[in-house]
Amino acid sequence: MPALKTSLFLFSATFLTLLCAPEAKAIRPMSNSIALVAGEGTGGFRDGDFTSAFFKKPLGLALSPDGTRLFVADSANNRIREIHLDQNNKVTTLVGQENPGSQNGSLASASFKQPQGVVALPEERLVVNDFGNKFLRLVDMKSKTVSTLTGTAFEPVTASIPSTSLESEAESTGTQVSMARIRDMVYLPTADSLFFSQPDQGTLKRLDLKTGQVTLVLHNRTELPHPAALCGSTNMLYVADRDLNQVFQFDWKNGTEPALVPAGKTLSKVLALAINENYLYAIQAGSESPLMRLAPQIEPVTFVSAWGNEIPNSGVKIPSIINLNPEDPIGFVPDPLDGRKFYFVNPTCNIVTSFRELFTPSDGALGYPAHKPPRTFRILFVGDSRSAYISSGPNTHPVCISERMGLELNTLAVLDDVPMNFEVLTLYKSASIPLFLWPTYEVPAVVQNYDIDLVIILHPPTPTGFNPYAAYFERPITQDGIPANQIDPEYLLKPPLLRIPDGPARNFFDLCKAHKLVRIEKNNIVFNYDLDLNPEIRDTLVQLYGKSIDLLKQKLSVMKTTSGQPVQFLVCFTPTAFFRACLLYSEFWKDLTARFHVPFLNLTDEMTALRFSYLPMSEGAGNDHFDSNGHFFFGRLMAHDLIRDGLIPWTKSFYSSEATLLPVTVK
Repeated sequence: MPALKTSLFLFSATFLTLLCAPEAKAIRPMSNSIALVAGEGTGGFRDGDFTSAFFKKPLGLALSPDGTRLFVADSANNRIREIHLDQNNKVTTLVGQENPGSQNGSLASASFKQPQGVVALPEERLVVNDFGNKFLRLVDMKSKTVSTLTGTAFEPVTASIPSTSLESEAESTGTQVSMARIRDMVYLPTADSLFFSQPDQGTLKRLDLKTGQVTLVLHNRTELPHPAALCGSTNMLYVADRDLNQVFQFDWKNGTEPALVPAGKTLSKVLALAINENYLYAIQAGSESPLMRLAPQIEPVTFVSAWGNEIPNSGVKIPSIINLNPEDPIGFVPDPLDGRKFYFVNPTCNIVTSFRELFTPSDGALGYPAHKPPRTFRILFVGDSRSAYISSGPNTHPVCISERMGLELNTLAVLDDVPMNFEVLTLYKSASIPLFLWPTYEVPAVVQNYDIDLVIILHPPTPTGFNPYAAYFERPITQDGIPANQIDPEYLLKPPLLRIPDGPARNFFDLCKAHKLVRIEKNNIVFNYDLDLNPEIRDTLVQLYGKSIDLLKQKLSVMKTTSGQPVQFLVCFTPTAFFRACLLYSEFWKDLTARFHVPFLNLTDEMTALRFSYLPMSEGAGNDHFDSNGHFFFGRLMAHDLIRDGLIPWTKSFYSSEATLLPVTVK
């Protein structure tokens, strides 16, 4: 009974604590291949946290040039809403009233009627397709005013090319130019002009923002009778027909008739177009392939779950793209600060979401664009095929350790309200190429080009019989005292004994020769050495491996990221997924990193204690790669240890001007 009373007391105390606990802190958005940007889903009007904000049939979407704000044409609410991407996606109302209207003036008093499109212009301006009023409106966020672009101040309409090439319209002044049923809009900075489509009229028009003139660009073209979805890049415009499942492109030149060039044929009606880093995408009606990549090649985009599995019938399973109405103009914009990332709205679900398409990792591939988005911490994961092996299986997307680790870090960052995203890039080569050597040559350039914050080299146990230290006897020695990055066939023609360099390499050879662990076969030097045989040889091997790793550490120590932070370097050792004794290898890397003062993360204890519980997590043969279960386990283990040991920043103030990266310590 006393034990029962104690248990009841503890339960009651815990329950009361939960009842009296303060409200949970706001959660921050997650960065992933598919993620919620804002909107709980309820149709209505409510500002606030992105998880509790309400929209009502949002249609248009625009992104500020600095990538910090999304503007949403919240059609049924008659408002332009603002999503602050740099403030945990907080949602506010920029302009508009509950009741529809056409009032100009201050942001506080201006009104709209069913705004369907919005385009961001330079100098803190927006153009709004005020669909219900048949106006184009200008929102000036600097002066905090709203005006009508189609006002009487415009000059008479003139054709941009001779009337013999284009059919003229019976429009003569700005007030008489029809702004009815505009489907889509795009801004071209080089022309300082807004282009807008009117499929019912069969026209594509241009609004010159300097002169206020509206001119006709396309009208009743046979191959493009109903221009609809638009996007643009530099001088290139892309336009889709409303009904013909065809996308065209043309190079805009004022005063010349556009020469339409087919850019791709879709499977169904195109609802929206967007281009980022020369990749052209189309959202199309229908459920089989809602997102198509049209350039550089035509193929459906595969939607992938956080676990790496392909999502079949994504058009009926992913809220971002379900139940899209072909009659609705769908907001779809690229993020210029994050290559191959896009934002889009779903007016049926009343949400704004994002999608990032990553490259499929292949030999040496990194998987991310070179430009690093703001508030992002990048990790370069370097290793052999174990670090980049792709799990296989039915309906399984290529996935490796780096993707799992990135998912774990970003999930924990959301739950801990850490205001940053993590990207884990992969760089690898076959295990037949010495891992202690090639990163010294190749990693620094990747660090610079991809703005890397932390380099992790994953060293698995070296299988018996495989001798990467043989590189000292197969390649010329550079002035830095390490083997060259590439094998020189002519160098291999030299007699074996003349290819033995002075210093630690010769000491290693002489010790192995004294213990009968090396032999000459034809023109090759063949070693038969394992770590557990001779401590003296092992110590010499530490010097051979360590010299190259120390040189890489020195190269990275003088580099900084674009945010001014030092580039961190870490050597990680892990047993393989399949059971194999490897403590001696672990101790070898511990001694090496201690001697050369290289930060070291040793996963031996965790892997030894837990890998039986997670079995099977290996392909079980051959190269002993992780399978999908192993990727899940190892990704979680790495994320946990990086956070636990302070090897990555895990603080809310990391991106403040006073913050510095937590020092990486030697374990």
